Amino acid sequence: MRRLPTYVALALASAALSAVGCAPKAVRGEQVEGLDNEAMSTGLDRYDLQKMLHENMEALQAAPIIQRWEKESMPKVAVIPLRNETSEHIDSPLEALSSKIETTLYKAGHVTVINLAAQPGLMEQVRQAQGDAYDPAQATQWGRQLAAQYIVTGRVYSVDERQKKERRVQYFMFLQVLEVETGAILFQNETAVTKAII
Repeated sequence: MRRLPTYVALALASAALSAVGCAPKAVRGEQVEGLDNEAMSTGLDRYDLQKMLHENMEALQAAPIIQRWEKESMPKVAVIPLRNETSEHIDSPLEALSSKIETTLYKAGHVTVINLAAQPGLMEQVRQAQGDAYDPAQATQWGRQLAAQYIVTGRVYSVDERQKKERRVQYFMFLQVLEVETGAILFQNETAVTKAII
């Protein structure tokens, strides 16, 4: 068996020890200030989704539809999960955002929130239709099945650009409130975040 030259063996041993000393370690968000705010890629993360949702919900709370709901004495509102029109695998986070929308509406006290997840057959229809083109008319049909008067729904989509070694991805979250009876759009807003490797 042939032996490595001493200088090669020493270099390999030194590199191995250096790698062990600099190896990544697991940490919690509260252990590293700003950890949840740092971008680790150009993909959407929890911070991005929550930022866009927060801006959309603030716009909703300031919109005329809120005064209408206050006059109607707790109308029934259902939240249809936001449709994923990105290349990201974010269906689960988008379902979680739907729960956040429900929570925000419930806490505001303007409406009676109907939980779509409690309707298993209808929820399965929604999941299957998420692959189709965005169709507000489909959302109003689901609203009728839920006996809802209003639907909160929307989508997340992206624009991806590359140039040499640089990349920029712009993500948009579109949120709207539809009247089930007429299909009329009563609120519509869009927010955005940009991620890049420069």
